[in-house]
Amino acid sequence: MLTKLRKSVKTVTSRVALSFIKVGLSANMLTFLGLVFALIYFIAILELRNPYLGVLLIALSAFMDGIDGEVARLSGTAGPKGAFIDSSLDRIEDVLYISGFLFFGINPILIALLVGFSLIISYIRAKGELLGLKMEGVGIIERGERILFVIASLILIRIFSLGSFILLSLLLLLSVVTVVQRFVYVYTHLR
Repeated sequence: MLTKLRKSVKTVTSRVALSFIKVGLSANMLTFLGLVFALIYFIAILELRNPYLGVLLIALSAFMDGIDGEVARLSGTAGPKGAFIDSSLDRIEDVLYISGFLFFGINPILIALLVGFSLIISYIRAKGELLGLKMEGVGIIERGERILFVIASLILIRIFSLGSFILLSLLLLLSVVTVVQRFVYVYTHLR
């Protein structure tokens, strides 16, 4: 869903990416900055229990992740090493984003399932692409939507904790559906 939106704001992201290139920031630097913001988020949530600071830090981390690929393309540095680093660090960030809810008393089983299904969604995409399939846009909830669910849940955690729990439960349900959708897609498209 958000993949389609990303294509419509490509001119804006291209301008931002060019600005980063002009100041000497590489795609890999931005990828690592995304991880740094995710780590700061986790530590801030652990120490301060401030969900609104968490929202800001996740937004910064996700922004770095959203722009690093464009920087790589525009600077001519896109390649398998950068893609590997980006994908690997994205998984670490996903674990940190979701695990932060442990410090707000959200059920650890729900958190474990969310982390697990988030990783499975990404694994099926990676495996499908390795087998030659185009996986972008397959499934009801991709990484961008998962991050939005996490942000919305963080916003609600203090003012309506039940709403936060409901959103995270809905995220789990949609993640399970996405795993099934991607599994079926890959299985039916393989020879």
